[in-house]
Amino acid sequence: MNSSDIPHQHDSMRKINKQPVFPAILAIPVASIPEKHSATVIVKSLNLMLAQALDDGDLDFLEDNNVSVNIIDLKLKFGLTLNHKKLRASQWQANDKLNLSGNLYDFMLLASRKEDSDTLFFNRRLKIQGCTNLGLEVKNLLDGMDMDTVRFHKPLDFALHHGIKVFEKLFR
Repeated sequence: MNSSDIPHQHDSMRKINKQPVFPAILAIPVASIPEKHSATVIVKSLNLMLAQALDDGDLDFLEDNNVSVNIIDLKLKFGLTLNHKKLRASQWQANDKLNLSGNLYDFMLLASRKEDSDTLFFNRRLKIQGCTNLGLEVKNLLDGMDMDTVRFHKPLDFALHHGIKVFEKLFR
């Protein structure tokens, strides 16, 4: 091995370890959708997918608590709360009761369970700020949710796992 191989190997390792990021230029259409509309679509989708968990009371800890989510690289911000066993869209606020933020790739890893929440939060790839107890409840929900109770979990799992592979190939 000669010395000219070392920087090349270092660059290769950096590319391997680098997390994919959604390109800013592709996020422009998402950022142009008014927050109210994107939050409504997201919350309606979550109500449909999480109907069983909502009926079982698994999300009752969210009752009247606002949670704001910021998917940084996608330039997507939305808020949600629980009211009478239904998730409702709320306005995103920087200092909400609980704020979750991170890049799309890391949220995809979390949703697909390819990476556990402890690793993502400990490595600060996903950030959680605000009420500690509410944050722990959300983290425990994410860790303990039985995916078989999530409506459409099979097509969702398929889309997430293949989406992650495509995401890695295109944006790493």
